[in-house]
Amino acid sequence: MKIARINFAGWENCVQITHRDFTLIVTTTVGPRVIYCALKDKGNLFYVNPDQAGTSGGDEWKTYGGHRFWCAPEDLAFTYAPDNAPVQVIESGHGVRFTAPVEKSGILKTIGISPVPGQNRVRLEHFVQNMGRQTLHLAPWALSVMCSGGIAVIPHNLERPQQLLPTHSLSLWGYTDLSDPRWKWGSRYILLRQDPAATSAQKAGLQNPYGWAGYAVRNQFFMKRFAWDPAAIYPDLNCNFEAYTNAEILELESLAPLVDLQPGKVVSHWEEWAVYDEIPAPQSEEDVDRTILPLV
Repeated sequence: MKIARINFAGWENCVQITHRDFTLIVTTTVGPRVIYCALKDKGNLFYVNPDQAGTSGGDEWKTYGGHRFWCAPEDLAFTYAPDNAPVQVIESGHGVRFTAPVEKSGILKTIGISPVPGQNRVRLEHFVQNMGRQTLHLAPWALSVMCSGGIAVIPHNLERPQQLLPTHSLSLWGYTDLSDPRWKWGSRYILLRQDPAATSAQKAGLQNPYGWAGYAVRNQFFMKRFAWDPAAIYPDLNCNFEAYTNAEILELESLAPLVDLQPGKVVSHWEEWAVYDEIPAPQSEEDVDRTILPLV
């Protein structure tokens, strides 16, 4: 893994991480945000807010774009803590760690990025430490904000067991419209299309025991892997994965189990990322079976 310092989108002193054909750029003056993700030189797969690029400081939470690190359950005061200040960067032989200042709630967040040896993949560890004096009820929450024009692929029923009892559930928000044409509710996969002409947002969550989901755009496929513990309780009616879209972006969101984090204790949540080339955007479940499932 190669590490360099560069300026990107108006932010100075960003950390560029290159592993094989994979390049990430992480901000250090805000965040940490993984603001850039690309395979070779094929362009950024993440969204960057053009109105906030290069900015920092202030007391309001900013979208910025890229991959961010939150804590669930979602709450305006707790979750939307501003990440507008510089972060601490520690490089080692195993990767790079980015630590933000302690938030008002007492939360200390760190993202560690390391290569997966022998593979064109990287691993992200999201650490939450309770630096306060009170126990906090929370779950680490990792959100990748993808660029426009693609299609999310979410497995939900690959094994299709024939039994009497239900196998999994779907969490919906007040603005979720199941009839919206951006959704394709298949028997094995859920497809969600990002539409720049959309006039409303859409979101859904579910239990994803298969531990992967992804985004097809510009003839590439971004895949993230994550954990599922059937014995744990997750946020948002037991979701370990959620997808959100509006006219600008589509978010791939993985969540860890809810915990009561005592003072001084740490909880973590991992993701692994890979990007595959020459993968057309699927239009059907048969397309997913043929071009994407073999990658898993």
